[in-house]
Parts: sequence; C-alpha cells; structure tokens
Amino acid sequence: MNMKAKKFYSPVITLVEVCHKCRACVYICPVKAIKFGVSELIVDRKKCAEYIFSTEDQECIECATECHTGALSLQLFEINEDGEVRRIEED
Repeated sequence: MNMKAKKFYSPVITLVEVCHKCRACVYICPVKAIKFGVSELIVDRKKCAEYIFSTEDQECIECATECHTGALSLQLFEINEDGEVRRIEED
C-alpha cells in the first residue's frame, strides 16, 4: 500500500463483559475485516484502513453502530506507508 501515514478509526471491544458474541459486527462489516477468535475480536486493520480510505467520506462506523450492547467502540489507529498499523493513544 503506497500511502503516507494516515489515521483511521477501527473497532475494539472495550466492554468485554457485555459482549454477547452475537457477531452483528462481523456480519455488517463491508469488507469482512472482523472475525471472532476463541475469546477475542480479531480485526484485519489493514483491510479496514484500505476500505476506509477508498470511500468518499473516508470513514466507516458500521460495526460500532450495529453493536446493540455498546461493547464495541472505535479507537484511533495509524497505518504507515509500509502497511504497518499501530494504535494511537488519544488524550
């Protein structure tokens, strides 16, 4: 992926105890970047970023809005020109 470092929001389970593992976020994701592991949410953040930057609005909040328990939130990440993704701590 040839791009300068760009920031984007990607899903993270922040309230593990209220997640019912209904997989609504998995089913709604337009690029199937979300999977459930044994006890965690697995997100292909590179795939997520590529989709976000290909849209006109350069955002996607489908997974977070589909989560009916509020267990899922969007957190800030950055992808560099080598395709490496890292989470950015917000103030």
